[in-house]
Amino acid sequence: MTHRKVRLLLVDDHALVRSGVRALLEAHDSPATTLAVVGEAATAEQALQLVGALAPDVVLLDLSLPGRSGIAALPDLTAAAPGARFIALSMHEDAEYVQSFLAAGGSGYVPKTSLETELVDAILAVDRGEYYVPARLLAALTRELAHPDPRRAAQLTERETEVVRGIASGSTYREIARTLGLSEKTVATYRERASEKLGAGSRAELVRWAVERGLV
Repeated sequence: MTHRKVRLLLVDDHALVRSGVRALLEAHDSPATTLAVVGEAATAEQALQLVGALAPDVVLLDLSLPGRSGIAALPDLTAAAPGARFIALSMHEDAEYVQSFLAAGGSGYVPKTSLETELVDAILAVDRGEYYVPARLLAALTRELAHPDPRRAAQLTERETEVVRGIASGSTYREIARTLGLSEKTVATYRERASEKLGAGSRAELVRWAVERGLV
């Protein structure tokens, strides 16, 4: 039997989470596969510095990183390591976030509440070239794709669209304001206008609208 060593880069801003994930992966006992964490990063910038040098097979990427979010950094990470596969580690369990991550180039999605039961399976699946989404999220994603909300045909202004794109990418009001040269109050106003036009009552609904139009 051929033994496979899967090289992993772990990206999460919480040291305790990284420690727990490392321990979980090191406890994986299989004659066919070893899961080896070859590097750790706490920010997207650190991940970009490491991913090319370490050439990991799989990157475990927290979506809620300080500064630049995991989704926002994903295109650059995939460009720096075209052979790597990316799995989101996320506190969000909404189909919109799953779709956003996969559309940006990800291969798997594991809620942090399910790391112990789902993470190893996700790593092994994406390492085989497959995609991995927990069954409950896959069912929700399928429903969303099968029954899109017609209210999302509404037209936004260029600024409203830019703000929604920033929100869908995981950026904060402060980050969006700095990027667009606006005040945080103005960003909030554009978000309110966009939400009203789209009938979106939550951030997740704005993310879905952005994903459906390929904005992230």
